[in-house]
Amino acid sequence: MGLTKGLEKRGKDLIASVNKVYLFPYTKYSRSQITISGQYVTVFPATTVFDMHSTTTNYSESTEVEGGDIAFNQNFTLEFPKTEAVSEIYKLVKQNYRAIYIDYLGNIRILGLWNGLEAQLTNETGSDKAGFNGYKVNFTGKEDNQAYFINNLSDTGITIYNINNYVFQSGCNYVFQDGNNYIYN
Repeated sequence: MGLTKGLEKRGKDLIASVNKVYLFPYTKYSRSQITISGQYVTVFPATTVFDMHSTTTNYSESTEVEGGDIAFNQNFTLEFPKTEAVSEIYKLVKQNYRAIYIDYLGNIRILGLWNGLEAQLTNETGSDKAGFNGYKVNFTGKEDNQAYFINNLSDTGITIYNINNYVFQSGCNYVFQDGNNYIYN
C-alpha cells in the first residue's frame, strides 16, 4: 500500500469549510519561477491577490487516471447573494484564474497553479422563499498534483489587495481603492 503518513486518528477539532478566498488572473510562469518543496509552494512571483467576499465557498478535489497518469480535478464554487443590475460578476468568465483559499484550520492552498482555472457563472432565483437568490461562480481546473500548500502568503511573494468599502448613514456607498483610512465627522 505504501501509505505511512496522515493515517493517525484525528481529534474532534476539525472544522469544515473555507474561511477566505483570494482570486487573481492566471499568468503563465516557467517552472523555475515557482519554487516547490514537497507539497509546499515556497516562492511565487510577486503577485497581488483580491479578497472575494462570498457567502458560501465550497472546494473539492478528485482524481482521475488519464492514459496511466493521475490528474487532479480542482473545483470550487463561490456564491454571491442578490441579483442586481450593477453587478459585474459576469466579468469573471472572461479569463483564467488562480485561487488561494484558507480554511478554518489555517491551511492555505493554491489552486490552478500550473494550468489555471476556468470560471462558469450561473444566476439563480431559488425555488422557494428560503432558496438561494444570486450568482454562483464555479471554477474548475486540472493539475498534475493536488493543490499545493503555502505556509505564509507574504513570505511566498503574495500581497493581499483590500478594497475599503464605506457605507454612510445617508445610505451613500463609497469605495476607496488607495487603501487609506478616512475619518469623517
